[in-house]
Amino acid sequence: MKYPVAAFLLLFAFIGCSKNNNSSPSGSFSATIGSASYQGTTTLGAYSYNLGELAIVSYSQRTNDTSAFQVTMPWPAKVFNQVLPADSLLTLSYSAKGKEYDAWSTEGQLQLTITSIDSTGHKITGSFTATGHTSANFNDSVVITNGKFSTGYNVNP
Repeated sequence: MKYPVAAFLLLFAFIGCSKNNNSSPSGSFSATIGSASYQGTTTLGAYSYNLGELAIVSYSQRTNDTSAFQVTMPWPAKVFNQVLPADSLLTLSYSAKGKEYDAWSTEGQLQLTITSIDSTGHKITGSFTATGHTSANFNDSVVITNGKFSTGYNVNP
């Protein structure tokens, strides 16, 4: 994926290098990609104080292919139940069948709404729509609708 920093944060979430003692159980993540359904088998989140960024990663492992999503957002989110304002940190990546599709809120390609946050219990819920493009060919794109996530997140330095 294009966002190694956020993926690195989630690696810390997996191995437990968190400042809090709350484990981050797998959450839920679903979307419609074109006409196909995506249902994540593992979904996790991580927040970095130093970066001011929260990342949510979900993947679905299948026999022939593993597909994955990564959503990063500036943190703390100050807007609820409406589309977050465009920000260079608000991005989405979707990888499947050897291709990566990216969407940027600053380009109008990603709309993300945070519906609830529990900052004490470290849980977040939201929804999104996006149009992702490959870096090699802007005309190679996927439309992602009905995106929903609900997950815990770990807090990292």
